[in-house]
Amino acid sequence: MARERSYQCTVCRWQGTAEPVDAGDAAPCPRCGVYLYPTSWARTWGVALLLVGGTLGFVFAAVRLLR
Repeated sequence: MARERSYQCTVCRWQGTAEPVDAGDAAPCPRCGVYLYPTSWARTWGVALLLVGGTLGFVFAAVRLLR
């Protein structure tokens, strides 16, 4: 069963999915051959969700204080 992961190469800027070749989830870049490590969930969505959550928290706190 293939367990493809999302990768981004810092050398040639390739982005996409590939199947890891070892237990550390490393995979060679299909363009330049550099070993890549999967992009983390926090790196791809964490900051955006943190900003949305902070904004919602601020709005709810402001509404509650203005009551």
